[in-house]
Amino acid sequence: MFQISPDIIFYIIKIGDVNMLNSFGDIQSKYRIERNISIGELAELTGICRSSLAKIESGETKRPSFNTCKKVANALDIPYSITINLCLNHTERPESLKFLLQEAIGTKSQTLVQKSANRLLETPRLDTFFALDHLFQIVKDVEDAQVKLTIYDTIIDFTRKRGVPHYLAKGIFERYMFERDDFTRFKETYHRGKELLHYIDSLLPSERISFYYRMGAHADILGYPAECIELCRKGIHEDHTDSIFRASALIALFNSYVNLGDFIIANYFFEEYMNSQFADYRKKHCLAVLTAKKGDYIKSIQLYKELLEEAEPIRRISIVSDLLEVYLEIGRDDLIKELIETEETFNSIDSHPNRIKSVATYFQRKGVCLLKMGRNEEGLNSLIESIHYYRRLGITDKMGECICLFLNYHRTNKQHLSFEHMELIENLWYNY
Repeated sequence: MFQISPDIIFYIIKIGDVNMLNSFGDIQSKYRIERNISIGELAELTGICRSSLAKIESGETKRPSFNTCKKVANALDIPYSITINLCLNHTERPESLKFLLQEAIGTKSQTLVQKSANRLLETPRLDTFFALDHLFQIVKDVEDAQVKLTIYDTIIDFTRKRGVPHYLAKGIFERYMFERDDFTRFKETYHRGKELLHYIDSLLPSERISFYYRMGAHADILGYPAECIELCRKGIHEDHTDSIFRASALIALFNSYVNLGDFIIANYFFEEYMNSQFADYRKKHCLAVLTAKKGDYIKSIQLYKELLEEAEPIRRISIVSDLLEVYLEIGRDDLIKELIETEETFNSIDSHPNRIKSVATYFQRKGVCLLKMGRNEEGLNSLIESIHYYRRLGITDKMGECICLFLNYHRTNKQHLSFEHMELIENLWYNY
């Protein structure tokens, strides 16, 4: 059977007959008459005396207790969101508002949760800071992702308007840390998180360092080297410990300087990483990258091959991608062909954004290699695969780069773009 969501019910009430919102008595009367139930029958169904029910409908009892409203609502099949909404309109008691907020969370109605949270923040009977502390406390236990984000957004909107920088910073920080795990909105989450940089001094030092490191890694994956450098260097400047997060930030700095072509500073951060107790297999990968950039391709290839033997399957894709670039640089089509033919041994992927980007980069480089070797259809399909993976992270500049490679092949070879390929590219781009 089709069920109407709590948010739709709430919206219908909000735009419907205004008299419905005046009191619970109006709601009780409307539903009772619609269901052809007398006051006496309702009394039997609820266990509430007839005179009390009559006083509610007449308006003599203007604010019946929540338990009374709930019993009547259950008997008359009144949507629970209506009951909560009406009770929110007629109480300023902090404990009642806290209770109603928990009930609203249970309905999973984002609209009702937002209203409940705002009512708690705005009641004159509770200190605003205590109300904010309560919201931060309960949001930790909320399981529904959309409801959780609704509470964070309500806190952020309220503190931004009221000018409460400490709580605003805390709200943006916690929302970012939660949203960061939703890889389907990876790029959007990064740009939303950047607002915190305006209030960063309001965070605790440990939170500030954590934010710099995570945003720096985020920027590295999205291909923003300048922003990655700024964020990671700020984190390292404040962090006087050796940690796994600091080590990862050093790798992100290394990647960013390599991408910018500054191999001297990249080498500096590589050496800093080597001094960390948390340096892992990536130290050999960094060394292979630097060795190739210096033109020592034989040593670089040897390092990459050692890495492929030592690395777990899930970590091999980034190694192969960089090795392909070296083979392409030295024009070894035979080695490219040999490596691509072993794809099943390294093309392993999970939902981690770093590995999604590595797969995207691999297919892009594979596409370039195959087109150069004259394996045109395979090369074009590989570029399509690359666009697909870049799209998952929202890296539009790399999507555009692959499309340009695609179009450049057709222009150079004076070939018409097939309708099939046009449709594929259009869907990948506009459905982003």
